[in-house]
Amino acid sequence: MSVLWRGLTLACPSCGGRGLFRRWAIFAIRERCPSCGLKFERIEGHWLGAVAVNTVVSAAAVLAAVVVAMLVWGTDASRWLLLAVAAPVGIVVPVFFDPVSRTLWTAIDVLVRPPSPSDFD
Repeated sequence: MSVLWRGLTLACPSCGGRGLFRRWAIFAIRERCPSCGLKFERIEGHWLGAVAVNTVVSAAAVLAAVVVAMLVWGTDASRWLLLAVAAPVGIVVPVFFDPVSRTLWTAIDVLVRPPSPSDFD
C-alpha cells in the first residue's frame, strides 16, 4: 500500500525519493529517479497506462461536476449551464492530474512487475 501512496504523492514508488519532475508540466518527468536510479519507462508504451488513469479520473470528475450541478439546479438545468460547469473541470483536472497519473501508474507497474537490477543505474 505504501507503493501506491508514494505514487499518489509524486514520489518514486521504489525508494520514496522526490524530485521526479523537472517542472510541473506535462511530459516533464525525468527518465530515472534521482535517488535510486529506477528507470520509469521500463517498456515501450509505458505511459499509455498513465493516460488511461488520467482519462478515468478526469471523466469521473466531469461526471461528478454534472451530478452536483444537477443536484443544485435540478434536472431541468439547461445543457449550457451543465456545459459551463463541466468544461472547466474537463480541462483543468487532466492537466493538473497528469503528474500524479504518471507516478501512480509507475507505482502500479512496480507492484505488477517488480523492478529487476537492470531497471536501475
